[in-house]
Amino acid sequence: MRLYLVLVLLFTATLESKAQLQINNLDELLQYADSHAPASLQSKILPKMAKQDMRVQASGLYPKINVFGTADYYPIIATQVIPAEVLGGKPGTYLKAQFGLPYIFTSGAEISMPLISFDKWAQVAKARASYRQSEWSYKAAMELFHIQLIQTYYQALISKEVLKLNQENTETATELSRIMEARYKNGVVNPSDYNRTINLNLDVQVSGINASKQVQLSHIALDSMLYTKDSIIINEDITAFSWPLLTEAGNPTERAGWKEADYKLQAAQYALRASKDSVLPKIALAGRYAYNFQSKFNNTGNVQFDVANIGARLDFPLFQGNYYRSARNKSKLQYELAKIDADKTRDVLTQQQQAWYDQYNAAFMKQNLMKEKVKNASENLRIAKLNLKEGVMEFDEFNNIYMEYNRARIDYLQNLADGILYYLLSTQKF
Repeated sequence: MRLYLVLVLLFTATLESKAQLQINNLDELLQYADSHAPASLQSKILPKMAKQDMRVQASGLYPKINVFGTADYYPIIATQVIPAEVLGGKPGTYLKAQFGLPYIFTSGAEISMPLISFDKWAQVAKARASYRQSEWSYKAAMELFHIQLIQTYYQALISKEVLKLNQENTETATELSRIMEARYKNGVVNPSDYNRTINLNLDVQVSGINASKQVQLSHIALDSMLYTKDSIIINEDITAFSWPLLTEAGNPTERAGWKEADYKLQAAQYALRASKDSVLPKIALAGRYAYNFQSKFNNTGNVQFDVANIGARLDFPLFQGNYYRSARNKSKLQYELAKIDADKTRDVLTQQQQAWYDQYNAAFMKQNLMKEKVKNASENLRIAKLNLKEGVMEFDEFNNIYMEYNRARIDYLQNLADGILYYLLSTQKF
C-alpha cells in the first residue's frame, strides 16, 4: 500500500511538472516560441519550399538522360515495288519488297542539354530571388509574431502588478473598514460615510476579481499564441528600467519586411525578363542511341541493328497565338504591383519606426514626473492613514487621496511598460 502511494505521488508530481511552463524573462519566452509555436514552425517551412522550387528551376539547365524501350507488332507492313535487277533478277521486271518484320523491339538511351536558353536563365534567377524573399518573409513573419508576443507579455506583467496593488488596497480598505466600523458603533461617524466605506471595500474586492481576470486573460492569450497545453508561469516582474537616451529612430532598412520587399521586387524583375526572353532562340545539344531487333518468330532470319546520333537543336518561336504577349503584359503588371507594394511597405516601416521612437521619447519624458507623482501620492496616503486613525480627516478627503494614489501607481506602471516595450521596438530588439 505504501509503495502504491509513493508511485501515485511520483506520478502526480510528474504531471504537475509537465503542466507548468516556467518563463523567467522575455528572451526565454521568445526562444520557446521560436522552437514550439505553430506560427514559427509554419513560417520555417516556407524558405525550405522556396529552396526546392529554386532547385527545380535549376534542374532545367542540367543534362537529361533517359532510357527507353518499345515493343511493337505490325500486322500489315508497308511494301514497295523495286527493280528486280537490284536483287539479281531479270532487267525490266519488278518485285514487291517488304521492309521490316512484324515484331520489332527497340531499346536505347537519349541525352539532351540546353546550351543557350535565356528564359531559363532568367527563371533560375527569379527562383533564387524568390528563395531569398522567402527567407526574409520568414524573418518578417517572426518579427511580427515577436512583437505580438512582447506586447502580450508586458500586458501580462502589468496585470500582475495591478493585482499586487489590489492586494495592498485590500489591506488599506480592511483597516479603513475597521476604523469606520468602530466609529459607527460609537456614533461618531456619518452613516453615509460608513456605507461608503463598505462600498469602497466591495469595490476593492471587485477590482481584485477584475485584476485576476486580466492576469488570466493575458496568460490565455500567451497560451493561444504558443499553442501550449501547459499553464504559463511568468516569474519576471516589471522592475526598474535604465531608460537609455535614444537620439534617433531605428533604421527601417534593417527591418526584415524592407528586405523582403526588395527581393520581392527583384523576383518580379526577373519574371519580367523571363517573359521577354521566352521569344528568343534556344539551342540545345541532343544525342540518341537505339538498338533495334526484328523477328517473325518462325525460324526465319531475324534483323537487328543499332544506330546513334549527336546533334544540335534550334528552337525559334514565331507564333503561338497571344501567349507570349499576354505573358509579358501580365509580368509587367506584376512588376508594377510589386513596385507599389515595396513603396508602401517602406513607407509603413519608416512611419512605424518613427512612431515607436516618438512613443518611447514621450514615455522617457514622463518617467521622472510619474515617479515623483507616485512618491508624493504614497506620502499623502501614509499621512492620510495616520490622520484617519486620529480622527482628524473626513472620508471624502481620504478617498480622494486613496484614488489619486491608485491612479499614480497604475499610470506609472503603464508608462514603465510602454517605455520598455517601445525601447525594444525602437532598437529592433525583437
